[in-house]
Amino acid sequence: MAFAVADFPEQVAALKHDLGKYVAWMSANLGDDHWHGPLRDELVEALRRDLLRTRSGGDGTVETAWELWTRFAADWPRPLPAPELVEVEAAVDVLRAHGPALARGDRDAIAAARPQIRAAQQTIRSELQKLHRRLQSARG
Repeated sequence: MAFAVADFPEQVAALKHDLGKYVAWMSANLGDDHWHGPLRDELVEALRRDLLRTRSGGDGTVETAWELWTRFAADWPRPLPAPELVEVEAAVDVLRAHGPALARGDRDAIAAARPQIRAAQQTIRSELQKLHRRLQSARG
């Protein structure tokens, strides 16, 4: 599938929903105390759900945050067609780097990565929201 400028706003809206919403669906609802101090099981489970199973299909398939990003961005030109997407891609790369620790349940690595993971989740959400609003404004 080739990149179609006309479809780009709809693609961004779908990405905002599928990735921007669910990349921090459960973990965003946890209190600040979960992100500091001793690592709590609730945060580990929330991060594993949010990042390793960001999108679940009705057919039982699941996609990680980075698989979902790759699927959406596969046909976009490089450099990416919006500066916000450059920020999203960098944040997704941060999450991807911590994916193995999440999959293994490596509590020490997860605890150490909490600030980077949280910042990446927030960047993805905010940059996709910003891009979506900008594209809607441009449409009139």
